[in-house]
Amino acid sequence: MAPAAKATSDTPPPARPARTAGIHPAAARMWRPEPEWVPATASSAELVGGITGGVFGALAAPVIARPILRAMSALGPGPGSRPVDAAEMGDPGWFGPTSVAWRVHSDPSLLVAGIAAFTLQALHPLAMAGVAEHSAFSDDFLGRTRRTAEFVQGVVYGSSARAERLCRMVRKVHEPVVGVAPDGRPYAANDPDLLDWVHIAEYLAIASANRRFSLHPMTRDELDQYIAEVARVGEATGVEHPPRSWAEILEALERHRPNLAVGEYAAAGIGFLNDPPILPAASKPVWRSLWGGARASLPPVAHRLLNLPEPSTAELIGCRATLRLLSNLSSGDGPELSAAKVRLGITG
Repeated sequence: MAPAAKATSDTPPPARPARTAGIHPAAARMWRPEPEWVPATASSAELVGGITGGVFGALAAPVIARPILRAMSALGPGPGSRPVDAAEMGDPGWFGPTSVAWRVHSDPSLLVAGIAAFTLQALHPLAMAGVAEHSAFSDDFLGRTRRTAEFVQGVVYGSSARAERLCRMVRKVHEPVVGVAPDGRPYAANDPDLLDWVHIAEYLAIASANRRFSLHPMTRDELDQYIAEVARVGEATGVEHPPRSWAEILEALERHRPNLAVGEYAAAGIGFLNDPPILPAASKPVWRSLWGGARASLPPVAHRLLNLPEPSTAELIGCRATLRLLSNLSSGDGPELSAAKVRLGITG
């Protein structure tokens, strides 16, 4: 028998065989393909809550801004800018100001997205083994969060050279992350299958959080455009076939679905997120509201596996109000967007 043809970079990943043949009907029903999931947008009550939070933030900023922002500063870069190399001037980077990605990544909903992305990524036992066994997640949660935020924002707003450099750094950091998971399977962070999972979990979470909590949520067509744009980031970090539409990212999620499970590492990670012991007390109410929003941003398969309580309407209102409050308290853009505006001569 002739050997199978080797897949090329233009060959899409093979579809998984149907899992319904020869198994009990009750099990077969569990493996029916998921219906299309389009993340929900905010309810009327959530919208009103967001307005209230924004007004409160504007009125109370002189009193509460400093302690709240100090408490939350560990979760990501605050306002400001970074130096801009003269050689970068005029370079729009990989996306540019007319892209959907520029708008999406400037919204405070990215705070929620980062938490949701890690929660979703943790459901792949091999991906979570790499995190747990090589990064001391609970000890370095804030550092990991900050580094992830710098990468996610840097590839969107940075110059072309900076975006390429960040992706090279990610590939290099992944090289030593190899080992054997608790179930005996070997893992490697640069395995294309794991890179694919991390990519789709990251950008699916960003899209979902944007739809639910952004002031200007993406339309269905913009979901397609956004996933197509960020495919470039996937390719640069080693993803062989990054999705290029919302339908394709859901297909990728379905392809990974049989590999997802809640092992001990995942349970420990989710338990940590539920109540991070390292956060200062002043930031705990803010964190709890963001955690509720992150749970709301997860796809249906994650809800089934984690069996976490659905966030209440009050929690969703609190999350939206918190994001508006933080947005009003924080004056100015983040360092990557600020540098991009300087580089392109954009004012305002």
